[in-house]
Amino acid sequence: MLSNKRLIAVCGIVFCFNIVLLVLFVQYNIGERCYISIEEQQKALVEIPDGYLSVGIDASEIQNFDKIDFTNKRFLNLAAALSPARLRLGGTMSERLIFSAEDITPVSCEHCLHSPATKSVCSSLKKLCRHKFLPFFIMTGQKWTEINNFCKSSGLKLLFAFNVLLRDEHEWSQQNAIEILKYSAQRKFDIDWQLGNEPNSFRHVFNKSLSPQTLAHDFMKLRKLLNHSGYNNSLLVGPDTTRPQQRQPNCLKYMVDFLSNGSQYINVRSWHQYYLNSRTAKLEDFWNPDTFDMLNEQIQTMKDHTKKYEHIPMWLTETSSSYGGGAPGLSNTFAGTPLWLDKLGISAKNNITTVVRQSFYGGNYSLVDENFDPLPDWWVSVLYKKLVGNKVLHVSCQCSRYQRVYAHCANRKYTNDSSAVTVYAINLQMEKIKFLLNGTALHGDDLVIDEYILSAPSNNRRSKTLLLNGWPLYYESSVPDFQPHQHLYGNHISMPPYSVGFWVIKNTSIKVCQ
Repeated sequence: MLSNKRLIAVCGIVFCFNIVLLVLFVQYNIGERCYISIEEQQKALVEIPDGYLSVGIDASEIQNFDKIDFTNKRFLNLAAALSPARLRLGGTMSERLIFSAEDITPVSCEHCLHSPATKSVCSSLKKLCRHKFLPFFIMTGQKWTEINNFCKSSGLKLLFAFNVLLRDEHEWSQQNAIEILKYSAQRKFDIDWQLGNEPNSFRHVFNKSLSPQTLAHDFMKLRKLLNHSGYNNSLLVGPDTTRPQQRQPNCLKYMVDFLSNGSQYINVRSWHQYYLNSRTAKLEDFWNPDTFDMLNEQIQTMKDHTKKYEHIPMWLTETSSSYGGGAPGLSNTFAGTPLWLDKLGISAKNNITTVVRQSFYGGNYSLVDENFDPLPDWWVSVLYKKLVGNKVLHVSCQCSRYQRVYAHCANRKYTNDSSAVTVYAINLQMEKIKFLLNGTALHGDDLVIDEYILSAPSNNRRSKTLLLNGWPLYYESSVPDFQPHQHLYGNHISMPPYSVGFWVIKNTSIKVCQ
């Protein structure tokens, strides 16, 4: 038996332990209180197109002919789940791509057998081989047809970047582009176009410079070529500069100088955005509010410097969490999901009308892995497409920097309730957060809320498995029927630690969604 003193000591320890557990339980389950307000009388901030959330595949992924099987049924279904969207085929290796309608024998800088079938290829190869240390590759007509058939079958609109480094001295050579356009027009391929990839970085990547004035002249040539090749209605998108950085002001200068010389030839102002360096990024960088704040600052900087051209839509034509192929175990796991969802929210609010995720397949930032299994951001993207509508709403959130909230009219394909609003949010804290619903558009006595909470098992932020309302998501042969947790007559929503969520709030009194 325990002595009285020992019994008292043990009871004291047990009591203190229980108090600690109670504090942790209260902190975990009650959490911080925040307020979400949506007002009844408001206009939509902007209206984004159906293909707003789009995807890219790097040109390097087709360098090896058999690397991607564009005829694979599972791969096609995974892409179709994101339709309508654009598929951009571009990136650094687009400047090393040569098109050949025929599947020709192997060629090299030292050997290209001239014939009527190889005339264009050999001429283009000669231009690229001035820089012998850089690789090149041939995209055949067969592969080009596969890619276009893949887009047509999956409901994606192809956006293709021509090789701007095929040059005759100071002039862009159109010869290979003419071959692509002729081949495509004959088969009625539906394509929008670009010319070049991150031209302000050519000196760093290719040891070659291309001035914005010269590039603008090249775009003029391409616009004329499109108009006379059956693609007069196609969009021409450019110049695809890198993100604004204080340490590298050349990006902004390049964009402004290009627009001042070539704005009349393009339909879209485009640039690329990444937050982090894949070689040095750490888990906490992916969940740091300072990282999240970078995008809004960069968008504002780009918009301020190109305000004269605000009548031309702005796109992010290549974007992900970290540049350099993505950070292994981070960019392709739940660790990168909050940055992706937040990017969709911020970009929509700022009237960025298309966001192209790098990448759909390939690299450590892909939505789909090498076995055609979907990764966390694919699931989030599919839910976004399913729940989020085109009209962006004003929403105020009284909370900390670790919670970020956005609101749209709900997707009318999801519900026929014309008053429904979709709220989506991010919780970057290891703490449960409770949001009280306020504002004249929300009345707690008759609200019906469909809730979709996405999190990682055991809060393992590096997980490639995603939980929906506590249950793991698996893809077999089609998109599963997502089942929401439904709240009736509620006036609050909540988020567990380290999670993202979507709520479709019905029976509101908002006017603009009707």
